[in-house]
Amino acid sequence: MKKADHETITLRIIAGHLRSRRFEFACDPRTRPMKDRTREAVMNLLGGTLENRLAFDLFGGSGVLAFESISRGAEHAWVWEILKPGARVIRKISEDLGIAAQVDVLDQDVIRWSESLADGLESHGGKFAELGANTVPWVVICCPPYAMWESHRAELTNLLHAWAKGAPTGSLFAVELEQNTELGVLPSFLEWQVRRYAPAQVAIAEVLEKGDIRGF
Repeated sequence: MKKADHETITLRIIAGHLRSRRFEFACDPRTRPMKDRTREAVMNLLGGTLENRLAFDLFGGSGVLAFESISRGAEHAWVWEILKPGARVIRKISEDLGIAAQVDVLDQDVIRWSESLADGLESHGGKFAELGANTVPWVVICCPPYAMWESHRAELTNLLHAWAKGAPTGSLFAVELEQNTELGVLPSFLEWQVRRYAPAQVAIAEVLEKGDIRGF
């Protein structure tokens, strides 16, 4: 990304033990991180606290949603950021925040990675099994660039299907879309509770029983 194509913004962690901690992040103005008020609303919809959960931020960007999850009690977070320089930035920020031991950053294409979700998680340094993630509830956050809902519609639907199928009972899902994106892009077997926070809309779901997801 050329210097002229990005701007540096300051992000703030909203709540939890890292509350009010700030960090700077250089981003493409077309793919700005979720606004503070939207992030706060999403986290509140997810229950406010995320203790005894594992967090998965599928489209990392700044990593702030993973950091927010850790701040609110999640035991560990995995973050996917396909751009290697971006992944390095997320790792550095997690170090600066003192939570590097709780954050794993994967510089891989999460869509391809999710095609073999179970194998990928279980082979990730043994940490997945060590943390009991086959039974410990997840919080899965899917906030891709808005344009991907058009350019990669089928791939994103398949990705959500894979994560929903594998998620333990009690897992939570938060998916951010652009406010004009048709909700038909979401997998039809999910039932969503939708809130609008211009210019975004957010869909939330909970796994009440593995393989059976209902909105709440």
